[in-house]
Amino acid sequence: MTMLSEEQIKKLISINDSLRVQLEDVNTVLRERENELDILKKNSIDATALRSKLDIQSDEMESVHDRLNKEQQQLKGAEEREIELQLELTEMARLQMQYNELAQQYAYQHSQFSDIQSQLTELSERNLQLQKIAGRIGELESKLESTGRERDDLKSRLTLLESEKYLRVFNP
Repeated sequence: MTMLSEEQIKKLISINDSLRVQLEDVNTVLRERENELDILKKNSIDATALRSKLDIQSDEMESVHDRLNKEQQQLKGAEEREIELQLELTEMARLQMQYNELAQQYAYQHSQFSDIQSQLTELSERNLQLQKIAGRIGELESKLESTGRERDDLKSRLTLLESEKYLRVFNP
């Protein structure tokens, strides 16, 4: 199903109106022709001429009737197209509403995504700081352990030196 532009819709409506005017004109012409036939029947002197004119008028009426039928079919087709266009417009309005809802949802989700990205960046920075702190704590623990060993080593030496000194004092 093809979608018609607003200009095409206006053209169809204009054609539809034009066909209605033409139909009224044709009906007027048809009535006039029927009146002429009545007048001819009443006033005719020559039956042969009347018959010829009646045949001509009959053919014209048939032609007008055929045109009328065609125009009525065109009018019916135009009305059906107008209904189809109304349905299309209704569907387009519904789709536009869905699009607007999706656009709002997208904007909201995009905003949430930006917030989450910001939080992730902040958490990454905190994590980096915590890793630096953990590294520094590891270094300090290592130094503390090393210092503790040195202290223990010095205590052992001091104890040994005091023992030697004690031995020298009491055992000359």
